Amino acid sequence: MDSLTFYFDRCFGKRFPEALLKMQTPFKVEYHDSPANRFRQDMEDDEWLSIVGAKNWVVFSHDKKWHGESPAIAAIREHKIGCFYLWGASVPTWDKYVCLARAYNRIRERLKTPKPYIYRVSYNYRVDPVRIS
Repeated sequence: MDSLTFYFDRCFGKRFPEALLKMQTPFKVEYHDSPANRFRQDMEDDEWLSIVGAKNWVVFSHDKKWHGESPAIAAIREHKIGCFYLWGASVPTWDKYVCLARAYNRIRERLKTPKPYIYRVSYNYRVDPVRIS
């Protein structure tokens, strides 16, 4: 795997990815609200997924309803996105870090899966596939 970049969608806001940027993570960090990306808050999922997919970034979201929305699934398929739903949308930021760090090796293994895919990272650090058919 050449350059591994994790992209955190707008559900994460700024605090979580900006803190990751200050750490020595084994992956690059990009996020929706970063000044470099300049993605609009009202940008349609298909629009930013096409950009992220073209860059081969791995998407992280809290928006676990995607797999039930046909436009989002169509975009994930079309743009060959690898996506992980990270547990903890409403928990303190520290708990999200712990979850990501503890699940990282399992996430890294799942990156070998042919795209498109979605995995759910749960509170107990399990990384389970989500059916997107």
